[in-house]
Amino acid sequence: MSVLLGGNGWVLPSLAAEAATLGELGAAVSAEIGRRVPHDGYHLMGLDPVSGASAFHVLRHGYGAESLRGLEREFGRPEEAFPFSTLFTGPTPVGVLSTGVHEHRYCARLHEIMRAEGMGSEMRIALALGGRAWGGVVLLRERRSRPFSSAEIAHAERLAAPLAASLRAFVASKPLRVAAHGGPPGVVIVGADDSIRAATPGAREWLRAYVPDPARPLDDEALFTALCNITHTARRAPDGTAVSRLFTPRGWATLHAQPLGENGDEGNAITLQPATADALLPAIAEWYGITPRERDVIRHAFHGVPVKHIARRLGLSVHTANDHLKSVYRKLGVAGRDELFACLVRTSGR
Repeated sequence: MSVLLGGNGWVLPSLAAEAATLGELGAAVSAEIGRRVPHDGYHLMGLDPVSGASAFHVLRHGYGAESLRGLEREFGRPEEAFPFSTLFTGPTPVGVLSTGVHEHRYCARLHEIMRAEGMGSEMRIALALGGRAWGGVVLLRERRSRPFSSAEIAHAERLAAPLAASLRAFVASKPLRVAAHGGPPGVVIVGADDSIRAATPGAREWLRAYVPDPARPLDDEALFTALCNITHTARRAPDGTAVSRLFTPRGWATLHAQPLGENGDEGNAITLQPATADALLPAIAEWYGITPRERDVIRHAFHGVPVKHIARRLGLSVHTANDHLKSVYRKLGVAGRDELFACLVRTSGR
């Protein structure tokens, strides 16, 4: 089946909604892309639609931990070839880097990462929709394979919007759940040189829930590579901080990066914990398609305001306020206010 058949032409979102796990999502997306753009390996990442930090990540036959850290360091650097930051806003959402191409000969990624991993061609697809960045795909071909062609680039450009919609469909098809964790938040201290200076015991437990493939043996190098994105997102931010709402197999969690020392010259402190209602609402409103008025209603509900008072504060009828609440419950996959509070309010200090 082609992704360009039927209705408005997209079947990828429906396939993504049927995926039960990130692994199934990655396999479905890779198979559909592969019909037009064959590849030997891939990375698929979803971004927090508010902060732009990584929210989830799945890969197959992709880069190793050391190479992934190198990619995170250079993603936002304008001097590098095809950083995602420019693909999201540029004339094309697709960038290709290949060995044997004269204008790429000075690219650090080509020499330091791709060749070291045995890759000959890399295609990046920035997934934006409705003015927001939702994620990205990195397709890889080994050195023995031919480079990505102009025709394949054109196919990838047409797939970018359906792929972005697929990430939203995958998340929105899952009932809202917050990661349950009885212990304290996990804390990791990352040095300015990206070395792990210290970590609480709980941090490793949190990271095992977030690393793309929890079934494989994970050493500290693989675990802490998952923190590289939030660390470098924070370092590129004007205030040196970053937050990501993580979509994990255990439910929603948050990563919060803060600078250490003056101007962050001593590294970063990364906190991992269950997502509170207030922290989670901006992101889930985007993922689940909650309207601005529904967001206003549910924000008051989170703070225990009765429906009659919500309606009065927002200038709505009680009937309309209840309709907004029912719409939110349906979108989030919960039966009602009690179940929603059971999912969220227990983590917000109430």
